[in-house]
Amino acid sequence: MRGIAIICLAACMALPAVAERVFDIDGPMELHIWMTAKSGQAEQLEKTFAEVFYPAVSSMPGFRSALLMRKPATSEFTVRLSFDTEEQRVEWVASDKHQRAWPALSSHSQETRYDGFAVVHPK
Repeated sequence: MRGIAIICLAACMALPAVAERVFDIDGPMELHIWMTAKSGQAEQLEKTFAEVFYPAVSSMPGFRSALLMRKPATSEFTVRLSFDTEEQRVEWVASDKHQRAWPALSSHSQETRYDGFAVVHPK
């Protein structure tokens, strides 16, 4: 547990807003990131997700899925990231891959919000 706390502390100190909060989630988790592309950069945001962000995050332990969704006829996007555990998401955030991929993606966004969710499966 101490190792996780150290990883969390390092992530919170060194990374952008997506890393600032650690969610109290036991089991599978999803992070939703809402982004509004800067004027004229929606297509570049999509390209960066496909060519930079997705290859980086999908190589991480515990990765389940990553989707980029665009609200039709707008510059509004939602990124859905899913990991087996919150600890694995935090490890992704602390990784060198995240240090390169997240700034590349978020540089195309004028506004970014996020929240974490526990994944609840029907019984």
